[in-house]
Amino acid sequence: MKLKNKRQINLIISLILALLAVIFVVLNTKLVEINFGLFSFKLPLIIVLVVMIIIGVLLGYFLGHDQQITKKKN
Repeated sequence: MKLKNKRQINLIISLILALLAVIFVVLNTKLVEINFGLFSFKLPLIIVLVVMIIIGVLLGYFLGHDQQITKKKN
């Protein structure tokens, strides 16, 4: 029962954070210049934010997955 409650709380927090991220992304649509040193280009900020959110989610998944594997080995 305790594990089920913890999962529900994590799900609710994740949904709230996802909603806040979507609102933030939708409100920021202006063009921004991305500079990589040798080259630069302009993109809508919404694209940059979505890509950064996806990278953050992937990093969180892989780092969390790595910790789960480590716990299983012990």
